[in-house]
Amino acid sequence: MVLIALFTALMVVGAYIKIPNPFFPVFITFQTVFCALSGLISGSKNGVKSIVIYVLMGLAGLPVFSTPSGPQYIFQPTFGFLLGFIAAAYVIGRISESCGEFTVTKAFLASFSGLAVIYIIGIIYMYLINRLYMNMQTTFVALVSGMSLYFAKDLFLFAIASVASVKIRKRVLLISNRSITRGKE
Repeated sequence: MVLIALFTALMVVGAYIKIPNPFFPVFITFQTVFCALSGLISGSKNGVKSIVIYVLMGLAGLPVFSTPSGPQYIFQPTFGFLLGFIAAAYVIGRISESCGEFTVTKAFLASFSGLAVIYIIGIIYMYLINRLYMNMQTTFVALVSGMSLYFAKDLFLFAIASVASVKIRKRVLLISNRSITRGKE
């Protein structure tokens, strides 16, 4: 429960760390790395719960997204990335749960798989909203190339998150095992 609240809060923080991109009208944020950490550290179910809570808070109108929130946000081209975060937290969590010994390499492979999920869902959604709802004649190739700066940033941060997650996860498991054994006494 604590990890769900923690990663929900970190998603909000990640949305507010905004760096303008001079080449594309979407801010560079740090939500993707917190999404990856939610799956790597808290697992698939809790990772998904934290991201779903974050998205629902934004759709309810709480100011948690990097741009104004509310139910109308589903018509924003970047909403697909929020959907991608949900799927990615699950994918990253499932891979990290099923990989046996949790190593930096396995954490990075799980993270990279999740990153691919985020960008596939996000870019397809952005393309569809731009073409069908906003009536913009954006090409799919232009969107993909426009995302390359974000992808490079995320790849770098995911490498750091993979190293950190191995150390953090060991400590979280150690603390939770202590709590369980104390509860049995």
